[in-house]
Amino acid sequence: MFTRRFQPLVSLTLWGPVVVLLLAVGSWQLGVIHAVFGFQTFTLPYPSAIVEGFPETAPRLAAAVGQTLPAAVVGYLTAMLVGLGTASLLTLRAPAAANRIALFLASANALPIAAIAPLLALWVGSGFHLKVMVVTVMCTPTMIVYGVRGLATVDPTALELMASYEARPFAVFRALRVPSALPFVLTAMKSCVVLALIGVIVTEVVIGFQGLGFLIIESLGAFRTVTGWLALLTNAALGIGWYLLVVLLERLIVPWEAAARRRW
Repeated sequence: MFTRRFQPLVSLTLWGPVVVLLLAVGSWQLGVIHAVFGFQTFTLPYPSAIVEGFPETAPRLAAAVGQTLPAAVVGYLTAMLVGLGTASLLTLRAPAAANRIALFLASANALPIAAIAPLLALWVGSGFHLKVMVVTVMCTPTMIVYGVRGLATVDPTALELMASYEARPFAVFRALRVPSALPFVLTAMKSCVVLALIGVIVTEVVIGFQGLGFLIIESLGAFRTVTGWLALLTNAALGIGWYLLVVLLERLIVPWEAAARRRW
């Protein structure tokens, strides 16, 4: 009983990354990393210098987040709706071709973001709409692929039972396919968190004058590395927080899936 109760507290899965992070930050602060790799403090400032620079940089960081996060969220939500809607239509209207189309769309993730952003800028210009469109283009194929897979992953016995009841296709879709697709949809949502932030940041770096991406490249170019690192850490914090929100949503909507994952 004692071992089972306190097992999560001593789990390497829980504490391993924390210990590695503390060791890395400690080595960084003590100058070990600088000595081993020959870094200078003006290219890699100490963690204490980054913390001390936060109060002065906070207003610029807040303004940059206000430019980056809304575009990422709007593009993300648009991609989720368009992708899930497309997957649903393919499953209902063209089930035989759905998997082939999904495989074709999966290759769209190989497109380089640095090439997509300037091309789309020719049509919509720079700014908020460009970032939303880049995120939508990047995330939509992922949702379509996972949506099609989830909607097609239905127990054949259940399909035969619904057929014996002469259920209409939409009734089968609502009663069987949607519940079976939920774990796949939430997995796509978690994957697209990373894609959304990468899309916005790269767009701001390549063609932009506002946001965290522009702040990172502009600060590093001027050797204001403390500001650049703060912007980078802010972006990481946004990604982690956003991902954890989707994980929480997953545990609320499909708790059995999260429980099965923990058992494995």
